[in-house]
Amino acid sequence: MSKLGVISSGDERTSQAGAQMLKAGGNAFDAICAAMLTAPLCEPMLTSLGGGGFMLAKSLGNAPTLYDFFVDVPPSRSKKKDFYPIDVDFGTTTQTFHIGRASIAIPGVLKGIYEIHKERGSLPLSQIVQPAIDLAREGLYLSKMQAHFVTLLEPILRSTKESEALFTDSSGKLIDHTHLFVNKEYAEFLENFAKEGDAFFYSGEVAKSIENLCKDRGGDLRAVDLESYKVIKRKPISFNFLDSTIITNPPPSAGGILISFALKLLEGKELQSFGSLAHLSKLIESMVVSAEFREQEINEHLHKVGLESLLDKQTLIDGYLQAYRNRVNLWGNTTHISVLDSSGNAASATTTNGEGSGVIVPKSGIMLNNMLGEEDLNPHGFFGWPSGVRLPSMMAPTMLLKGDSVEMVLGSAGSNRIRSAIVQSILNFNYFQKSIQASCSASRIHYERGDVFIEPGFEAAVVEAIKARYPITEFESHSLFFGGVNAVSGNLEGGCDPRRGGSVVVVKR
Repeated sequence: MSKLGVISSGDERTSQAGAQMLKAGGNAFDAICAAMLTAPLCEPMLTSLGGGGFMLAKSLGNAPTLYDFFVDVPPSRSKKKDFYPIDVDFGTTTQTFHIGRASIAIPGVLKGIYEIHKERGSLPLSQIVQPAIDLAREGLYLSKMQAHFVTLLEPILRSTKESEALFTDSSGKLIDHTHLFVNKEYAEFLENFAKEGDAFFYSGEVAKSIENLCKDRGGDLRAVDLESYKVIKRKPISFNFLDSTIITNPPPSAGGILISFALKLLEGKELQSFGSLAHLSKLIESMVVSAEFREQEINEHLHKVGLESLLDKQTLIDGYLQAYRNRVNLWGNTTHISVLDSSGNAASATTTNGEGSGVIVPKSGIMLNNMLGEEDLNPHGFFGWPSGVRLPSMMAPTMLLKGDSVEMVLGSAGSNRIRSAIVQSILNFNYFQKSIQASCSASRIHYERGDVFIEPGFEAAVVEAIKARYPITEFESHSLFFGGVNAVSGNLEGGCDPRRGGSVVVVKR
């Protein structure tokens, strides 16, 4: 029995939605659009049509394209902004997020889906939306992991009566894995979207209702901002690593260029076996030097045209390589979907809603993002970006090619850990020759601000050697802290990240 394709995502129902399109004769782009429309139901704390994202697309015989539908900064209009902190208790630590109407950036996910389908899809839009419509109307039980995310973000979900109504049952109890989660307004919204296209959201009554939510109520988003929003098609970063070509997200996303830089440092180095001191010491120092590169060359220049050309400046790279050699001698709320079909079409999409603003678009079942309240995305301080700027991101949908054929499609969730998760998964697959599943699930490390974070699964002697050089935090088990890689391979097999409860579906004829 031959394979029609494979899809890997953050939830079984998300993967099944895409698989339905492949079974119906659709291509990878039909599948990923159906999955992106379904994911907000199955992973409601990780993604939304009210957020932003990126998709990397590759068809056999054609150059790859990066669809950038991340969020834009609206003009600052409100003198007294609806913008306030919410503390979220993660058990071992408490983190503060900012939400409210002024935290909402101009969303791009729905427009991205519409343009990807219009340009690359083969099935009618009415068929693409159907899995999500059925699930929204009939209801679903969240996985235990997704229900846990709901519990963590309870203060945000209870911040408005509309959000509270959507995410609680009739008795006012927060939904969990034992409660049927129904979102009939989302089903009706998708039916209208299938009939009217993206104009229904970006220039129709929905856009006006979003303006009414914000105008004179402390928010900056207006209908004109939605109407002027554009999906940007970009040329991906492309570079050689070992015997493969890697393509990934270009600036103003920082993730792709930092992944490229780290792999340039690692290429040609003898890493010995997985988990060896040679492997982990070189990996850690590549993260250290990449952090320096980010601070010195990237952060202040993300919107500079042609920034990726830094990777071709050998004198600059050689300077960092020397620093890397010196260091080695002394001895890193999102979801991702990967799809590949039997015709060689490949799609890699990462989307996010931040933690959500608490603001629900009327009659849609859609929560809007809180990207303007994310400290990591606003390094100059809240409301420091000029209007119209596309916010930077660490998201980096990525592919490995051998000639024109796709070897691996991957991406990750995990904020600053996205790039370290992707680099390690590529090394696992390309250098250590692990299976696609083992490449996603193998133990990881991450370096951040002087500290090394490490999962169990490495030899004690290696861990002790790292302790001699760096403060380390040892995790007792594999953790969602280290990202969530979902990947597929050229032989139509898939790997999903157990850290975030992913799911792979191989579709057969």
